Amino acid sequence: MHQFRGPPVPPRLQRTVRLQRRTMLLRLLPFHLGANLVSAPLTLAFFWTTHPVYAPALLNVIVTLVLGYGIFIGWRPSKALSRRAFITFNLALGLCWASLPVTVFPHGSRHEQTLVAGVIVALIATSLSVSPVMSGTISLAGVIIAGCVIALIRAWHFSPGPLYPVLLTELAIYAGFIFGLGQAVSVLLTRYVLASLDLAEQRDIVRLMLRRSDQSVGEWVWETDAEGHLISSVAALTGIIGGDVPPDGCLFLQELGGTAPASPQWLHLAHCMKSKLFFRDLAIPVIRNGHEHVLSLTGHPLFENGDFAGYRGVGADVTAGYREDQRASFRAAHDGLTGLPNRYAYDDALRTALVELSREHAPFALLAVDLDDFKGVNDSLGHAAGDRTLVEVTRRLQRCLNDKDTLFRTGGDELILIHHHATVDSAVVLAETMLRFVSEPLKIEETVVRPSISIGIALAPLAGSGESALQEAADLALYEAKRLGGNTFRVFEPSYRALADSRRDLIRDLREAVHDRRFELHYQPVINAQTRHLVGFEALARWSHPVLGPVPPDRFIRLAEEAGLMGELGSWLLQQACMTAIRWPDPLWVSVNISVEQLYHQNFISTLRNNLRLSGLPPERLQLEVTETIFMEADAATYGVLQSLQSLGVSVVLDDFGKGYSSLGYLRFFPFSKIKLDASFVRDMLSDSRSAAIVSAVIALAVDLGVAVTAEGVETPEYFERLRDKGCTEVQGYLFGRPMSQEKASHLVEKFQQTGSFAIDRRNSALSANTA
Repeated sequence: MHQFRGPPVPPRLQRTVRLQRRTMLLRLLPFHLGANLVSAPLTLAFFWTTHPVYAPALLNVIVTLVLGYGIFIGWRPSKALSRRAFITFNLALGLCWASLPVTVFPHGSRHEQTLVAGVIVALIATSLSVSPVMSGTISLAGVIIAGCVIALIRAWHFSPGPLYPVLLTELAIYAGFIFGLGQAVSVLLTRYVLASLDLAEQRDIVRLMLRRSDQSVGEWVWETDAEGHLISSVAALTGIIGGDVPPDGCLFLQELGGTAPASPQWLHLAHCMKSKLFFRDLAIPVIRNGHEHVLSLTGHPLFENGDFAGYRGVGADVTAGYREDQRASFRAAHDGLTGLPNRYAYDDALRTALVELSREHAPFALLAVDLDDFKGVNDSLGHAAGDRTLVEVTRRLQRCLNDKDTLFRTGGDELILIHHHATVDSAVVLAETMLRFVSEPLKIEETVVRPSISIGIALAPLAGSGESALQEAADLALYEAKRLGGNTFRVFEPSYRALADSRRDLIRDLREAVHDRRFELHYQPVINAQTRHLVGFEALARWSHPVLGPVPPDRFIRLAEEAGLMGELGSWLLQQACMTAIRWPDPLWVSVNISVEQLYHQNFISTLRNNLRLSGLPPERLQLEVTETIFMEADAATYGVLQSLQSLGVSVVLDDFGKGYSSLGYLRFFPFSKIKLDASFVRDMLSDSRSAAIVSAVIALAVDLGVAVTAEGVETPEYFERLRDKGCTEVQGYLFGRPMSQEKASHLVEKFQQTGSFAIDRRNSALSANTA
């Protein structure tokens, strides 16, 4: 019985053995699936007449099941060959075939019973082809055998006699043979895989020992007995360990241990030799006359008749190469500018901290650190000054750390700190210290910089016990600190993740809405302030979420820009606006808001030209509204795009004029066709003399520049009359109409064509049509 249980598989080889089993199963499965595809039509064709419903149905089920599983293997082999999927498939296939004897055998003719018995025996035998995964054989053969037992019992019930008990007995013997043989095949496969892996390890050690065994190249062969004593002296160790040549019979570990400093490599070597494990190219530091040497040791445990017989291996002095490797490893794991460990070192350190958390319950904290307005320093003082700022900030941060904490630079101005043995209080105190140290003024090239940082704190295991969860928690806390204006810290709270999940879900729904075009445009009328004529409409995007209802435009537009969807969404909205405006009489125009992302897209001009061509809308009837954010990173390309729009005949409008810091300066750089006065000035115009003065100045400036002015947010007759008297060109607001659907906008156009202009009812503060 011991032979059928199979050899124990060492934990380090379990995954390899599973992969080898899966590979063998993958090679045998075509025969298994093919046998079923061939057997099903050949067998069930004989029962087409006697079982006209059952036979075709079973054939369709088997063929669909086998072909579907075959396609599943080709598409997702790892998932299809998982234990659960494989057992499920074989159970389903076994149930299909088990139904054949249960349905046909009890009442079938002698010929039919003989055919069923032969096919079933063959199918049970084919279950051996999946014996590399024994659970598959048991699932398939077990179900079919159970079906045969039910069929024989039913047949015996209808026709008592000695035949069926004999067949049941033989079936039990045959089942035992199949299961025993399947288990034997599975055990033999395991032994074969383990023997192959062992042979490969033996081959490696032999190759290492035969590679260069002469003393001139610094390599030497060593061998111990089962107790760890050297079997022969090793002259090459004399110059390294010192003293006489290590004699026969001395303890190998004891000789090295006398000169080897405590190190993880030494402890690993001792563990391997005591546990009789193979080790390869293990670098062991030893001290001689105050100088460190590094020995590279490879060893393989020897066994005779299953009993441990000692070790044999090779060694070499690799001090020079090891030091060069260490320097290269340091360069690979550290940032060249700050000298801090980099992203790769951080990933390793985080995994190590999580292992210690699970084994020793040692809590730690991640502190995600980001410099505030680092881009502004780069832009205003240059990248050299930005580098100096970053180096100085990291130096200040390191002054806050103890010996167990490690600061990493993961990219750009992004830093992250692993704070060991952390509590909430210790992490908060550390964050406050970091904020204080960093905020000290820094002088760079006669310029005083006052750096600041934002910090997000996530404690393990409170915020998560996995890499991604913990990193996400620190990032979410950092995002909250940034949202509050920076120069502060935040400790992760579960509500942050809920907000992030909600935002992520909304972006996913937004992506689907963009793909399915589930947006619509509403149109708000714009009126000539002097003639009260309808001159055009501003197109405003609207999105109604299936659960949340209407989503504010500023929210979904911002999310679309962050998710990189604005290009596709904006192009479609622009196309819809052009298709709608062409139905209006000339010269009514449509105005569309354009985001920075759209404007910077390389195909924007060609897409716009194509939309105008397809819709037939003249360029002069299209206005594109931009905000001053397009000038935040303006370069020659920005002005080139604006000039291309102007050359095309499309009007460019500066929206939200007055809200930014440098609105007047932008009028000097580019000749806009129109400026839109922000609604905040209009709303305060009657109650605030400063706002009224600004409105008057903007209108006067526009007149001097020959630029039209549109005032937004006009809601009462008083606002309208005051703006008209000041010389405002155009007005829009709730007084003249809220944003409306395409149908209502078309109805308003028709009404305007009949009446000619608008009149304002002062008593009801409402807009009404009137004949010019």
